[in-house]
Amino acid sequence: MEVQNQETGALQMASRTDTGRMRQRNEDVCLFDEASHWAVLADGMGGYQGGDVAARLVADSVAGRLRASEAASVSEMLAELRQATMRANTEVIAAARKDRALHGMGSTVVATRFHDNTVLVSHVGDSRMYRYRPDELVQLTRDHSLLQEQVDGGMMSADAARVAPGRSLLTRALGVEAAVVPDVALHEARVGDVYLLCSDGLTDMLDDEDIALVCETLSANLALAADHLVQLANDRGGRDNITVVLIKVLRPFPARRT
Repeated sequence: MEVQNQETGALQMASRTDTGRMRQRNEDVCLFDEASHWAVLADGMGGYQGGDVAARLVADSVAGRLRASEAASVSEMLAELRQATMRANTEVIAAARKDRALHGMGSTVVATRFHDNTVLVSHVGDSRMYRYRPDELVQLTRDHSLLQEQVDGGMMSADAARVAPGRSLLTRALGVEAAVVPDVALHEARVGDVYLLCSDGLTDMLDDEDIALVCETLSANLALAADHLVQLANDRGGRDNITVVLIKVLRPFPARRT
């Protein structure tokens, strides 16, 4: 079990990661930096073939790029976030080629950066980002999964997909193909917004209504909210590793104008 909490400036951040009740080890990794306004979450795949290695490689790679960033504009940062995700894919593939024991490893990723009152996000796989505003929880990412494609194609309802088998069958992940296309987007940020990055160990156990209720009742204490989300997922079965990062906008964060 690992808990982190930071609060300074315009954003408050807190995270928790837990092995869950059915897994022997934790193959989720999350990193964040409140001062630099970014967070990264990766969910490794491959079991004893290196899921934890892939997730660590992805999180460290994307975080390293964000730490070294000299981008100044929202558009530059969005392009950099896309490139950081693509580079992480290359690094996972290279590591698997060097060590046969790691063959077949892969990872999801969801990464975000906050700049000039804007939220930038890049993702691959089924790790998600949500935004909570009073009485409204919105999923900002769309899963790269077989079930999501079936929902999009009208072959299955979203409610049926939540309980259907095969929820872990991904159509896109890092470390699988030589080239990957991350989905990137930007959204307006408002004071009071609460953003959630999470692995599917949370969303496989909890409905959006459960997540919204926690955000509504506990957003004044993000560390407690993160703890409660993980506990709820474990109470419902905890079939996978569970990781959450919560980010609250405390005040505007406009870019400095020269």
